[in-house]
Amino acid sequence: MKEIVFLLFAMFSGGYLIYKLARRGISKKYERKVQSPWSALNDGVDPTL
Repeated sequence: MKEIVFLLFAMFSGGYLIYKLARRGISKKYERKVQSPWSALNDGVDPTL
């Protein structure tokens, strides 16, 4: 009986982990940056100079 409960818990935990990883998608660091002078503000550069 304990083995069945442990097996069900392990399967549920593994499925939940896979579901959460699949929902995250691509990390934001791989997204394309907008190309404009004002996007330099994100890097700490003042575009008005």
